Amino acid sequence: MSGFLVDRTMVVTRAKEQSESLCDFLRSEGANVVELPVIEIQDPADGGAALESAVQKIENYEWVVVTSSNAADRLAKALNGIIPSVSFAVVGPQTAQPLINAGCSIELAPSKAVGDSLLSEFPSPAQEGNEILFVRAEKVRPLLADGLRDLGWVVEEVVAYRNVQPVIDQNKVTQALMSDAVIFASASAVNRYTQLVQAPTPAVALCIGPVTAQAARENGYKNIYQAEEYSLEGLMSVTQEWAAK
Repeated sequence: MSGFLVDRTMVVTRAKEQSESLCDFLRSEGANVVELPVIEIQDPADGGAALESAVQKIENYEWVVVTSSNAADRLAKALNGIIPSVSFAVVGPQTAQPLINAGCSIELAPSKAVGDSLLSEFPSPAQEGNEILFVRAEKVRPLLADGLRDLGWVVEEVVAYRNVQPVIDQNKVTQALMSDAVIFASASAVNRYTQLVQAPTPAVALCIGPVTAQAARENGYKNIYQAEEYSLEGLMSVTQEWAAK
């Protein structure tokens, strides 16, 4: 078999429903893939009621802000064919795509696909009381929502999904400890995986963006590679970069 990952063993920590394309790519390049999802995406505690309610009044908002592909998927499904005239702000192409597919207009996508960049490029409200709908995970950093409020926006936060830890296959953990590199697509995945294996092992961490890379540094990984494009394609590219070195 040819490919730049022949004789390499790679750990993929993404949620099972999100990892298929990445795993297929790694295997096509000759890698032995250890699928060890440390994240499982579940409905929010209210079963999605708050999101459904927000969608019913979506035209009342000036902006809808979405910062993850999981939130975008849930919102697109809740819209169920409705194409609102509200402006959408997203972080990264993976977040934008489900909304574009649903017919939504993406008015703001920052030059760097992180929440901090979105905040730095976000406009102030035209008048007091203008509202934003922020569709998010159950647990997120407060920086973005607080920053939007500091700009003068009224921010309604709606939880679209929960990020929970799945049942772990201990045989996969053993295989992971003997691998060459581990791939991370979120800071929460870094934290959970490292707690699971009880050490920053393997020492090579391939990360989707700066927040994830910072989590890897804080957890003690010695060789950290950060994707330039914060997407699946970026992860593929940074994997090739690491393999070449």
